[in-house]
Amino acid sequence: MVNFVKYLAFSLFFALPLYSFAQTVTPAMMEQFKQLPRAQQEQLAKQYGINLSELGLDSAAQTDTDTTDTDQDNRLKRRKQQLEQKKPEEDDKPKRFGLNMFDEASSVFAPAKNLPVPDNYILGPGDKLLLQLFGKLNRDIQAEVNRDGAVNIAEMGAVQVSGLRYAEAKQLIIERVRQQLLGTDVAVSMGSLRTINVLIAGEAKYPGSYNLPALSSVTQALYAAGGVSDIGSLRQISVQRSGKSVATFDLYALLLKGDARNNLHLKDGDVIFIAPVSAIAEVAGEVHRPALYEVAADDSLLDLLNMAGGAKPGAYPQQAVLQRFNDQHLRDYLSVDLTDKAQQQIKARAGDVLRVGATSPQIKNSVTLAGAVARPGVHAWRQGLHLTDLLGSRWSDLQRTADLNYGIVLREVNTLGDVEVLQFRLADAIAQPAGSENIELQARDTVIVFHNALQTYQRSALNKYLRDALEKRFDIAVELRWLNQLDLAEEGFRLMSEQEQLTEELLNEEINKFRQGESRLYAEDISKPDQQKALKENFSYLLQHVLDDPELIKLTPHLTRTELLYPVLEKLRLQARNGAEPQLVSVSGEVLVEGEYPLAKNADVRDLIDAAGGLKDSAFLRRAELSRAISRADATRGLNIEHSTVDLAEVLSGGQTLKLASRDRLNVFPVPEWDLDRTIELTGEVKFPGVYTIQQGEMLADVLKRAGGVTANAFVDGSVFTREQIRERETQQLKKLSEQLRADIAAKSLSSETARITPEDAITMISEIEKVKPVGRLVVNLPMIMAGDPSADLPVEDGDKLHIPRVNNTIAIVGEVQHPSSHRFAANLALDDYLKLAGGFRKRADQDRVYVIRADGSVMVPENSWFSVSKNSLKAGDTIVAPLDTEYKDNLSLWAQVTQIFYQSAVAIAALNSF
Repeated sequence: MVNFVKYLAFSLFFALPLYSFAQTVTPAMMEQFKQLPRAQQEQLAKQYGINLSELGLDSAAQTDTDTTDTDQDNRLKRRKQQLEQKKPEEDDKPKRFGLNMFDEASSVFAPAKNLPVPDNYILGPGDKLLLQLFGKLNRDIQAEVNRDGAVNIAEMGAVQVSGLRYAEAKQLIIERVRQQLLGTDVAVSMGSLRTINVLIAGEAKYPGSYNLPALSSVTQALYAAGGVSDIGSLRQISVQRSGKSVATFDLYALLLKGDARNNLHLKDGDVIFIAPVSAIAEVAGEVHRPALYEVAADDSLLDLLNMAGGAKPGAYPQQAVLQRFNDQHLRDYLSVDLTDKAQQQIKARAGDVLRVGATSPQIKNSVTLAGAVARPGVHAWRQGLHLTDLLGSRWSDLQRTADLNYGIVLREVNTLGDVEVLQFRLADAIAQPAGSENIELQARDTVIVFHNALQTYQRSALNKYLRDALEKRFDIAVELRWLNQLDLAEEGFRLMSEQEQLTEELLNEEINKFRQGESRLYAEDISKPDQQKALKENFSYLLQHVLDDPELIKLTPHLTRTELLYPVLEKLRLQARNGAEPQLVSVSGEVLVEGEYPLAKNADVRDLIDAAGGLKDSAFLRRAELSRAISRADATRGLNIEHSTVDLAEVLSGGQTLKLASRDRLNVFPVPEWDLDRTIELTGEVKFPGVYTIQQGEMLADVLKRAGGVTANAFVDGSVFTREQIRERETQQLKKLSEQLRADIAAKSLSSETARITPEDAITMISEIEKVKPVGRLVVNLPMIMAGDPSADLPVEDGDKLHIPRVNNTIAIVGEVQHPSSHRFAANLALDDYLKLAGGFRKRADQDRVYVIRADGSVMVPENSWFSVSKNSLKAGDTIVAPLDTEYKDNLSLWAQVTQIFYQSAVAIAALNSF
């Protein structure tokens, strides 16, 4: 064949005419040319300008193999369309085992073209033999068995091979060549196989007649027919040959055991019959392959379980449930023990549903570690296990922020699951392993170690869990456009912070992510109440199950002390049944973490202080108060509260032990006058400006003396003294005024009177009012204070500020004048003189209500009119205000109520900024 191709290419290279090519190439060579692959024929013909149709080779002609491939492609397309047309709800239904092998695209039937031919293969018409002659005569020959059962070999004639086995025909041809072609030997191999016709009937997906390669098996024929239909049997497939059944094929034997003994090779005229399914049972639950299975008459429950791959390691086969139809055609539920040999042999029936449940998630011999530990989770328990066996090293077993003075053990005390609390100091347990603090653990104990005070560890991991839970809950697609609104995040997380005890740290973290555009917590199609509800429920679920869910236990190092105690306190409240006292105590005052705590077994006041993270520096050790609720003998009179004084110094030193009872409350008082953070800030023209620490009752004159007094350039008449308490009060008054104005506007809009101003304009004015920031200025007479007048002096408070400006020799004129401005103070000028310097009044000025704001913040109003003010009544630093005549124009009537607010605030701010 290779020599022929070379010769053919050589001839075509020299562009021989077609008739010359036909005369030069022998019929044998032409036959070999026809056997070339179709692509190679077309490539040579196109390259050298030969028309294949003139050689009797129609380019549109297809071989039987090509036709078979085309049909197979059509089947593949049909199967893909069927898979795409499947309804989504069908995925939730149990599926029959074995049918999917015919539905997958990877299982499409492919003709057996290149399979090795066994020696016992019977040759017949259509089979092709490949002969390679070598020796005296070198030639490649492809010979096809014709309808007479012979193969024609050049120089030899016909050799009858039909009906012979392949090995026999091979030996016959070798002997004939050696006899007839002396000096020549031959190598015989099998070419393409003949096509056989097989009829597939019964419950096939596409029943009909199929042309298959001669070596096709039963399974290949089933693939060609699209497999078994939905009601066809996988275990009752028979092969009929010449009217007799030659084999029964059980596909389960092949799928479950790999047994292909009955997967015989088909012959021409065979009939494959697929019977309808007779009995189907379902296996569900904790098995490896839950599905619908076809059962035979002798199959038992054990066989059915083995078909499903057996039970999973987490299954509980001792209490499997068998659902089956009884004699009245009603469903019965039977409990079967699949580990019992007798019950394993119960025969499976049509319609049975065998459900294998899961074992309990509880672990019998285990101890749970949670909180500020290096390896939170479930650990193995053994007899004699102590705390230090699990938490023996502060560096390798605990978080760096772990509180070594407070930890608890939750221990079950009865069959109801009630727990008692054991408290320990881990520092003492590590230092003295033989001591009482090194508690011996029991099976199912839960050990919780807390962080110091309100510290935590990698809070972002908890934040990620909450975000993922919300996205999963709302099933939010990635392509949705997320809102980047900070107010929604603040409200949602603050809601959790207040109601679910989530710290402010997580809130601030999420707010920063919103500002940077990294967070996607809220989608625009989810309502605000739903967001709040989801946040609360997700975090509530986390806190309630954080100690019993193996996955959530891993999050416990990221929770604060208060959050870790939440499920413990809830458990203690729930188990206080039938009048039992809840084992809870509380502490308030000067401790690091105020709140409610579990009452540990044999706990005393010191244990409660340890639970609260210890005392603050400001705690008064000589006196605390313990309040205890005692039930009265007369039930109608309820409880009696008794208070007792506790010496905390004695308690902490071990000199006094006070046992706690349910609902006890400890109140730790601060040291009197402990607050060292009370400060006042002095700025401006003082010799030593800065922040000064003050004590309770200290006077402003004393603070000025500590600051060295004022400088020579100080303008004491223009001092500005502000107080935080006054600023807060002014803020509240401004808020009340805004609310009152809004109410007045609403009332006027509903009345029959004609409004002199539109509600929109009024709301705009109110919005301007709300923008005003109160200063909190307190008018003080600093010259008299410095002169030692006790009536003018005042005690200072935390947060006070005193600003003494430089000397100011100006008079400011503001309001309804032609040119608001400032002028140098002259003692010989009166009020009207300064107004003339500002251009006089405007038309809207209220000339009868002119007033003067002193530099110290006080207001001076002329007794009669502006012209009656003497020249000496004005002082340097004063501000003359010409107010607006609010009756000048009707639509400005609202300003009569609010003008003073603007002027007073503006003047105070100007006084601070002008020096």
